[in-house]
Amino acid sequence: MDLISISKFSHIDLRSEHEFHKCTIPNSKNIPILNDAEFEAVGKKYKDNGQEAAIALGLNIVSGKVKDKRISEWKDHISLNKGCSIFCFRGGLRSKIAQEWLRENNIVVERINGGYKKVRNKILENFQNSQIYSKKWMILGGLTGSGKTVLLNKFSHSIDIEGIANHRGSAFGRTNTPQGSCANFENILLFQYLNNNSSTILLEDESRTIGKATLPNNWYSKMQSSRLIVLEIQMEERLENIFEEYIEAELKISDNKIFLKNKYLTALEKIKKRLGGELYEKIQILMEDAFENNSDKNHKEWIYQLLHNYYDPMYNHKLSKRKSSIIHRGDFKSCQDYISSNIH
Repeated sequence: MDLISISKFSHIDLRSEHEFHKCTIPNSKNIPILNDAEFEAVGKKYKDNGQEAAIALGLNIVSGKVKDKRISEWKDHISLNKGCSIFCFRGGLRSKIAQEWLRENNIVVERINGGYKKVRNKILENFQNSQIYSKKWMILGGLTGSGKTVLLNKFSHSIDIEGIANHRGSAFGRTNTPQGSCANFENILLFQYLNNNSSTILLEDESRTIGKATLPNNWYSKMQSSRLIVLEIQMEERLENIFEEYIEAELKISDNKIFLKNKYLTALEKIKKRLGGELYEKIQILMEDAFENNSDKNHKEWIYQLLHNYYDPMYNHKLSKRKSSIIHRGDFKSCQDYISSNIH
């Protein structure tokens, strides 16, 4: 199975909505042959009366105008995505029936052999295969708020892991939209990597977990042993960066101070033990006052307390263990110039 070839197209995922949202082949379009309610009913019939009865029920449910509508939706997608295929979970009954219905309407389309399950197993095998890690990696590190993601995204050689995870990495990094499943995170990560033709890949320094997404062991080990560029920015600029991203930008999106305050108080609660009671209470008071009184000063003060007393010591300790891997330190322009000169 050639994952690179599969990754080039927007395939049709014939499974129910629930199955699709749980995990799918990246860039696929969900046009179910059986929606959630129908799939549940057919599954119950299968359990109670066997396969033949379940097939009969499914064919009865999806008939007439319902059947015509689904075939029409498949045809529309296929016409706009030449070379795409259809798939279900194991490449079995659902995709066979859909293929037959399309053939009856003079549409020839391939099925993905083995369905999503086989593709997923192949993805997991790739993460274990040492050959995919033969490219050179450069890791962009730096203290929280240094602007690493901004710099990272200036290069086509890069892969934005936080973007794929839909999470900014820290306890405060949850976005306003739900994270996808860990399986979908891994699927997209591998497809982007396989389709990046650069001989050197640029990645941001990350923890093993980004929200609920987890980097595969071999991938994370490769990151930890790769060359490291450290972006160094003054505290004042870091405070401004975080204030703009986490306060001003967030309030522009939702304009709901109470929601944002509660979101950050919940995040603060998660790291209470590591902060210690005294520091936790100090930051909590500053945060509540900042939101209550629209105080930019107090917002920057609680951000400073988190950086100075928690995030910076933690990252500096991690960095001290990787001194031998550091190949460059500098400000934004210095790091940008270095990367431009050494990545290809």
